[in-house]
Amino acid sequence: MLLLAPAVLLVLGLRVVPIVVALGLSFTDANLAGGDDTAVRGVGFRNYSTVLSSTDFWSAVSTTAWIIVPALILEMLLGLAIALWLNQSTSFTKPFRAVSLVPYLLVPVVIGNFFRMFYSSEFGQLNYYFSLIGLPEQAWLTDPSTVRWAVVALEVWHTTPFVALLCLAGLAGLPKEPIEAAMVDGAGAWKRFRYIVLPELWPILMAVLVLRAMDALQLFDEVYVLTGGGPGRLTSVINLYLYQFGFRQFAIGQTSAAVIVVVMFLAVMSLIGLAFLRQRRRWTTETPRATDY
Repeated sequence: MLLLAPAVLLVLGLRVVPIVVALGLSFTDANLAGGDDTAVRGVGFRNYSTVLSSTDFWSAVSTTAWIIVPALILEMLLGLAIALWLNQSTSFTKPFRAVSLVPYLLVPVVIGNFFRMFYSSEFGQLNYYFSLIGLPEQAWLTDPSTVRWAVVALEVWHTTPFVALLCLAGLAGLPKEPIEAAMVDGAGAWKRFRYIVLPELWPILMAVLVLRAMDALQLFDEVYVLTGGGPGRLTSVINLYLYQFGFRQFAIGQTSAAVIVVVMFLAVMSLIGLAFLRQRRRWTTETPRATDY
């Protein structure tokens, strides 16, 4: 127990206590701009009603969904494809396993600054590459038709290695006997993947998807550095909305209510992830395999 005490204190101090404080503030009219003499009063569920009826809040929610849904789809497809490739033990794939994790290990602020220069309409590398193949240059971060896709591309580049790593771990844990039996029977690579690998890997993919969705909802650093939420509010994701509302308008009570709403949604996502993991364990222990007969 003593060895676990530092970790428990860290979780309590950085996770549990702030949530409890935010829960208490969400029922008050706390506002940092009111000064020290302004008394904090309880307002019941008024902050929650204000947040849930706010067009700015739902605009941030829709913007977040617009960005993370295509990003998650691309990450899962690319991550699974990379994992299938890395699962082949060749002299080239082994060193690439370590190199492929580099994008995920970089600091988000560094990634945001790199892509801001990469997308620059004046001296960005992307427009330079476009000019080499005869395509017109684009104002990637100021054009409403491209700015969200620019953020999606950044997120996919950053987190696809994480998805690939988890999928690779799942592939490494799959039983080899059914795949080898299918190869002996003459089944091609596509049939082996469709009828053996994918059904076995499906619970893991669902758990990875839930984990990535929970993490993607916390998107902030890259967007703040890359676009600042602009142009307009086209890239103002939910965490950027909370930052601007709480630390620029200082409406701590309403911001805390919005935070609790987001935390409740993340809690539901975590319960879904745990349900998939438990279901996978049940399938693993109860489903008979070809080698059992």
